[in-house]
Amino acid sequence: MKTPASPTDPPQDCRLYLPDAENWQVDVKRNWDRSYCFSKLPGQDYYHLILGGELFIKNGDEVYCLQCALRLGILSQDRLFWQNRSKTDKKPLA
Repeated sequence: MKTPASPTDPPQDCRLYLPDAENWQVDVKRNWDRSYCFSKLPGQDYYHLILGGELFIKNGDEVYCLQCALRLGILSQDRLFWQNRSKTDKKPLA
C-alpha cells in the first residue's frame, strides 16, 4: 500500500520523454469514438480503449496509451536519455 507523500517531500518528477521523436506525435483524444491502444497489457488478451481526454502517442496508424508506450520503451522517464543511450543508438536531436 502506498503511503501519501508528506508536505516536505519534494514533488515527484512526472515528465515523459520521447527519445526517437522523428515520426511520433503526442495528442489528446478529443472525442468518445472507440480507439484502441496497439498493445495489450500484461495478463490481458484484449486491446484496451483510449478514452476521451487521454494523452496518447501515434506513429502513422500505430496508437499507444502512455502506460504501454513507457512499458515498451517508446517513452522514457529518464531525463538524460540522450546521454544514457549507447553510441550506436544516438541520433541527432535537431
